[in-house]
Amino acid sequence: MNKKKVFKTIGILVLIIVILMLLYVIRNTIIVTKLQKNIKEYTSKTNFSIKVTNLTSETSKMTVNYYKKDNKEAVILERNVDENSVKMSFYNNGERRDLFIETNDKKTVQVNTKNQLLGLNITDSLQTDNLWQTILYSSIARIKTENVNGKECYKVSNFYSPYWMYGDNITEFYIEKDTGLLIKTVIDDEVAVREYSFDDVEDSAFVEPDIGLYTVVEEN
Repeated sequence: MNKKKVFKTIGILVLIIVILMLLYVIRNTIIVTKLQKNIKEYTSKTNFSIKVTNLTSETSKMTVNYYKKDNKEAVILERNVDENSVKMSFYNNGERRDLFIETNDKKTVQVNTKNQLLGLNITDSLQTDNLWQTILYSSIARIKTENVNGKECYKVSNFYSPYWMYGDNITEFYIEKDTGLLIKTVIDDEVAVREYSFDDVEDSAFVEPDIGLYTVVEEN
């Protein structure tokens, strides 16, 4: 084979590689853009609940239930490690915030606390500032179809949005195709699964426990 044919063959191979790379970037960008569009229907919701189940090991489990209705919110966090359990209930009625803490041996409450448990607002897991960022992050992302608890999702990894924290080794987002909602995350050895409900949170979700059953404590 003469040099001309060798260069021609190399040129064809390079062209094929470039085309495949462009198709890969276009495909990922289309998927990410669609998910960004779909989630917008939910980010403005003011009545919703989210349940997050976090599994770190066979002996450690944490569940967070978050309720929001207009300016009211409640966060119920329950954590079990071996035989020890902790329950934290945070209520914000728009005017006052109370924090109830239950452990194996005591029950305390901070009335009108300045502390605030982190809410679980609905956000865009693949948020970017502009189209060029979307294209850039999509170009190195890995996106494949996965089924999570009967929901068709995209498993997205290697998408380095500046709005998320990432694990040292593994960071995977499982995002529902139809809604753009984050269904599952895998960050190193932590696995968290999310469940959503919309427009059905009632005022009963914000009724606080009987303060008389708790010891009132001052904030640290």
